Amino acid sequence: MMYVGLSFACLSVAVAAWLVQQLASFAWTRYRSSVTEHAQTSLSELFVFIDTTHLWPALCCLSVSMGLVVWFLSGSVVVAFIMGGLILMLPRIILTGALRRRMGRFDAQWPDALTAIAGALRSGASIGIALKNVAQDAPSPMSQELSLVLREHRMGLPLNQALSELNRRMPTESVELVTALLAVGNASGGSLADLLERLSTNLRARQYVTGKISVLTAQGKMQAWVMGALPLVLLAALSQIDPASVELMFFSETGQLMLGIVMLLEGLGVFWLRRILTIEV
Repeated sequence: MMYVGLSFACLSVAVAAWLVQQLASFAWTRYRSSVTEHAQTSLSELFVFIDTTHLWPALCCLSVSMGLVVWFLSGSVVVAFIMGGLILMLPRIILTGALRRRMGRFDAQWPDALTAIAGALRSGASIGIALKNVAQDAPSPMSQELSLVLREHRMGLPLNQALSELNRRMPTESVELVTALLAVGNASGGSLADLLERLSTNLRARQYVTGKISVLTAQGKMQAWVMGALPLVLLAALSQIDPASVELMFFSETGQLMLGIVMLLEGLGVFWLRRILTIEV
């Protein structure tokens, strides 16, 4: 009877291990596909057309290498795994930041672009010709996005739908207002030039207010980073003054747990301070 119970226990452990292995393999494959697809989509939205086939192997090699280096320096397997996981998340973080900065530059170019479109409409040009002139003269990313809109329109896509695709690629409030105004003006006509100039003035005033708020809150944001970096600086100083005491934080379970809690609280503090100081107009 004891052998039967032992056999069932071994079988249960084997089944549980197989299920864990299958779930881990599924999660690994899904995350790999997610990273590759996100990188391909983000790069295409940045108008950077490269092959991302070798991105995941290179990312895995970098993750393993950095994990081994951190393990060698700290002696902690947990910290090494955390560093490896952060490396695997690096492309998504970098590309998301690049897209956010590109959308900011795109929004900043709208007032001048709308003024140019309004001037072309007053001279008798159509919306398509006005967009073409702006796409030829404006810097990137405005020229890239408007050129893509015109290319889609030449391929048979209605202008309203091409503008909707622009709003999908650049989901900001300014783009939504401009594309809606251009779509309505293209469908119904009317004094579109006056409306575009008025919208250009409003967007320029809004950008001025946003820039002023950014300047006024810059000191608070810097204080958040300084306060977040202060414990790390103190830890580096203490490691030179009293290395024996600091080693306990890295090589003992209690010290590693305390370091993990400190890093978590530091990250949450910086995050919430930046959220508090981010004022939407």
